[in-house]
Order: sequence, then structure tokens, then C-alpha cells
Amino acid sequence: MQPYRRFHSQYRERLSLADGTWAELRMVRPEDAALLREGFERLSPRSRFQRFLSAKPRLTSEELKYLTSVDGERHVAIGAVTWSPAGREVGLGVARFFRSTETPEVAEVAITVADDAQGKGLGRLLMDKLVEAARERGVERFDFRVLAGNLPMYKLVQTLAPCEPVQDEDALCFSVPLGAPARGGTELLRSLLALAAQGALTLIGPTCRWRSLSRAPPPVAYKEEVRTP
Repeated sequence: MQPYRRFHSQYRERLSLADGTWAELRMVRPEDAALLREGFERLSPRSRFQRFLSAKPRLTSEELKYLTSVDGERHVAIGAVTWSPAGREVGLGVARFFRSTETPEVAEVAITVADDAQGKGLGRLLMDKLVEAARERGVERFDFRVLAGNLPMYKLVQTLAPCEPVQDEDALCFSVPLGAPARGGTELLRSLLALAAQGALTLIGPTCRWRSLSRAPPPVAYKEEVRTP
């Protein structure tokens, strides 16, 4: 008998964000393709580059299918929505992890929050739920990537996650145990997420491996900075 899981296909939870906005968290489903496309269109050029390493104008039908056809085991995605005055759903953000067949105890993680929903605590909520869902499935470690070539950023990450990263193309890959105490585990992930939200580092998710992205330069308005958390 499969153990009880809180984060199953029917999971729904309503929460109030820092500014009083009501949001609903639920598992991503195939019917969310249009919602995901609309949310992507609301991302700024900087947010698109940070998430996809490309000045990407749109998501293709194939990408939308991949991002919404999750199996809840190997590929898990939790979305956040709110409602327009007319009662229509509006996407706010998505957190997902992807486990490989060879190492199911390790998952790559990615979180995207719409620009107009940032600064309201949503990223932290999504991260917390994603960690819970991962632990339910036996995931022991999250892998994340940061853009290489920025020494101050590297030193900053090292103060939070004292481990040697692995070079992978144009990114550095760090590994964070979910059950680590003190500055590890959820608190470390929260710190890293805060840095990502400030532009100090970029979390690159598993979809970057899956797709063959054109390595276009970032938008002119994009400029990497390192800020202390």
C-alpha cells in the first residue's frame, strides 16, 4: 500500500500572501497550458533570461506540453494562481522538480514567480511546499545551477553552501541536502531563493537540459549584480 501523500493530484490550498492577496496552490495539470503561456508573457525580459538562459520570446507548444504534462512522481510541479475581478484564474508562479531515473533520490529544482507577484512571499511558500512534496517521494537532495563566470556571486553562494560546485557547460551545479540542519536544508534553500529573487544568482531548472536553447546574449536591460541577502 502506497503511503499517504499530502501532495497528490487533488491537492489544493488557499493562502494569503504578504500583501493580502489570496492565492491557491495546486498541482499543475495539462489544462494549465494556456495559463502557463499567459504567465510567461507577463515575465520581463530579465526574468525570462534568468529562467531560460535566452532572450526567449515565447513558449512553444511542445514546451508547454512538457511543462504541464507532469506525472507527479518523476516530474512534480506546484502552481500558484489568483483570480481576476471577473473570477478568471491568473497564474502567479510555478515550482517544480525533476528526478532522473538513475538517481531518483536527487532532483533538479526550478522556481518561477511572475514579476507582478514578486516580493509577496510566494517564492518562499512554493519552495516550502516543493520540499515537502520531494520528501514525500524520497528525494534527499536538490541540485541547482547558477550562471558561471561571476566570482563575487560564487563566493556569496559558498558562504551559504560550503561545497565545491561542478562545472556544467556555462553553469555551476551545487547540491543541497533537504534534511541538513542549521544553514542547510530548507533554510539554505530559502536563502538561495532570496538571492535569486534579488538577481544575485539564477536558478536554472531541468527544462534547460531538455531543450536546445540558442545561447543568445541577455537583453540590454539585464545586468547581473550581487547583493547581500
